[in-house]
Amino acid sequence: MQITRVTVAAVCTAAAVALAGCGSDTSSSDRHGHQGSDAHEVIEPLSPQQIGANDTAITAMGMILSWQPAIDDSKTDALIRATPYLGGDLLAVAESGSRADVRPDADWQQWAAAKDAVTAVCAHSDTTPVAPAGMRTVVIDVICTQTVLHASGQTTRLTPQLWRTTITRTDDGWRLTDYRFQQ
Repeated sequence: MQITRVTVAAVCTAAAVALAGCGSDTSSSDRHGHQGSDAHEVIEPLSPQQIGANDTAITAMGMILSWQPAIDDSKTDALIRATPYLGGDLLAVAESGSRADVRPDADWQQWAAAKDAVTAVCAHSDTTPVAPAGMRTVVIDVICTQTVLHASGQTTRLTPQLWRTTITRTDDGWRLTDYRFQQ
């Protein structure tokens, strides 16, 4: 009989521990301000005044290469969305709203008709040249991967691309002043 009592006690203890983990403890999410959601809410990008050169290159290029062909008139709309991270001639182009020199992607019309969107994720590349300390203008290579988000719910990952960016320090933080596709 003693074996049965120990077994019953062990089973009861295990069940109590398992049930304790099933509760809804929101204190952690409330304390940190994070709650999960599948609402596809827009995540606010980093403030351009508070980030360094690397994050400026990554954030700006991610915005420039993320498109909504069904809504955007051209890729210039993405450049305009990146305006807070731009400087120099790029800022002048974004602020002018000129779409004359923007070459559309070969699949732009197809994506627009299908109501697809294209999102880009960028990361720092090891090919970035080393800049001397204290430079006000630096070159940063980023690898960007675009993914087509189809209206059907499927996704198509495009080939990653290497971009060479020029980032310039201003009185108001780092700004992207140029970018070029690298072969």
